[in-house]
Amino acid sequence: MMCMAPLFAAGVGRLSQGSAGIATVALYLPEGDETAAEISERLLDGDSVLRYLSCGKEDEARALVESGEADAAWIFAEDMEERLGELAERRRVRPVVTVVERRDSVPLTLGREILAAAIYPSYSYAVYEGYVRGALGMEEASEEKLRAVYESVAVEGSLFQMVYPDQTPGETEDYSYVQAPLRGILAIWLTFCGLAGALWFMQDEERGVYGRVPMAKRLAASYGACGVFLADASVVLLLSVKLSGVFTDWKKEVVSCAVFVLCVTAFVNLLRLLCRTPQKLGVTLLPLLAVMLALCPVFLNLQHFRAGKLLLPPWYYLQSVHNVRYLYLMAAYTLVLAALGLLLQRLLNRRAG
Repeated sequence: MMCMAPLFAAGVGRLSQGSAGIATVALYLPEGDETAAEISERLLDGDSVLRYLSCGKEDEARALVESGEADAAWIFAEDMEERLGELAERRRVRPVVTVVERRDSVPLTLGREILAAAIYPSYSYAVYEGYVRGALGMEEASEEKLRAVYESVAVEGSLFQMVYPDQTPGETEDYSYVQAPLRGILAIWLTFCGLAGALWFMQDEERGVYGRVPMAKRLAASYGACGVFLADASVVLLLSVKLSGVFTDWKKEVVSCAVFVLCVTAFVNLLRLLCRTPQKLGVTLLPLLAVMLALCPVFLNLQHFRAGKLLLPPWYYLQSVHNVRYLYLMAAYTLVLAALGLLLQRLLNRRAG
């Protein structure tokens, strides 16, 4: 388990540097069309959730879709600039890009939105140019002057700015969608390391390893045994987060991870006391994994089932990285778990006595 996490993190980090995407699109661009070249430059500029394949012929792009090598083909019209001009003047509507798909899906729907966003600046300029030359009668205005005026008032950048509750700008976390769920996966992995430590303690207890430890001190012994597992796992988690490229700040990472380790220790020991046998605790592993994957913000951040989320240590940890409020909540939750564990241990000791 210890070797799996850093190897997996390093592999994901390496994978994110390669060519990847949620969908593959075959692009056919006619030669010599400046408008089509501008649109394709917007599509290919920077990181994208789509993977693009350039094609020299329209038939080649269609063939890639038919063979399954591409999820869609975007075939640009040969007279792109002319068609955008006609569309801007509302003389006639002819398709500027032909989209070929085998079947529709959510990634392809997102892809069409990306395509529309890339086309819009060219369409916007065509509307502006048509208005200036037609409605204003400035037919003799040069292309350079029109373009300069247009660029001087064009809105650049994003209309929105993402900021985390701790005032960390969203742009500081520059990682791909491939890396995004890794922290959540590692948080669940560390929880299972704690469960493995609890199972190991229960098996040792059945074999009589702790026979000389009084029942009143068994809970402390269990905390120590699980703590050894989780101390190593916490170092591996921090190393894995660093290797994967989703690391934020040393102080923030270490403090959140330390409180998370204490929370997991209290959580798995309470679960151990409730189950009482290794067999019963083992039965809970798969349902617990499914619940954590569903409710914790690993792949999706569901807005419902808040009561269920509050019972899961990984949820607090994932929220605490950018919101110190959840760090305090995780500490309070740890104290509640420890108090419940102590109470339950005393009840079990009385029954055994």
